[in-house]
Amino acid sequence: MHRVQRKDLLLEYLCQKPFHEMNHVLEYVSKFNISATTARRDLKELENEGIITMSYGGINFLGVHNKSCSIDVRASSINFDKKMIIAKKILNLLEKNDVIFVGAGSTCEVFVTLIDKPVKIVTNSFRILQLAKDNSNVQYNVLIGGKLREKSQAFYGSLCEESLSLIQFSKVIFSANTIDETGAVYKSNEEEARVELAALARVQTKILLADSTKFDKVGFFKFYETKDVSYLVTDKPEVAKQYNLNVSII
Repeated sequence: MHRVQRKDLLLEYLCQKPFHEMNHVLEYVSKFNISATTARRDLKELENEGIITMSYGGINFLGVHNKSCSIDVRASSINFDKKMIIAKKILNLLEKNDVIFVGAGSTCEVFVTLIDKPVKIVTNSFRILQLAKDNSNVQYNVLIGGKLREKSQAFYGSLCEESLSLIQFSKVIFSANTIDETGAVYKSNEEEARVELAALARVQTKILLADSTKFDKVGFFKFYETKDVSYLVTDKPEVAKQYNLNVSII
């Protein structure tokens, strides 16, 4: 697991209350195959960043319960097992030298850490950029700029969309916040969704990611249809197949 994801996992646990015993924290992260040595190193980084303080046998979280943890910071560790299943499935759809637009989102973040073929990545997500640069299989890593949305660390706006119109992609990989029973795909932020629409207009192979908790739900901004994507990748295909989505489900 990448360092950024490990720290998010720790934050998701630590921000539940002001104080934790060290042995409880180490027991929690061991469920994700994170060693005590690695966890202590990550905790030291969080302490250096002023997020926690460590004392003998304990950790003090300096925020006030969940209020200090933004939804996006915690998102990477929520349903992490589902996201890992999806990310591994995507690898079978990649080809050498693909030029891929990767949208913002925690499942996409897991995916870029696992890429096992030489590819080029273009993204509007600063977090994707950070994770992809540490993967030696990512030969070319481009961040498209514009206006920055602080909460998600993703860029948006006309400059971002115009830049994407100049690039031809072999694949676009993007995620859904929710998908309703008719196959309508929703995002929580309209501006970020419009960036992904600009990329989708430049590609034939469109890969939509959604874990099994996302189905049969209406979201905020409807921006796409499952019938228009090439593949819908999910952790439990049997859940998606309950609905009339008109798409190849993996």
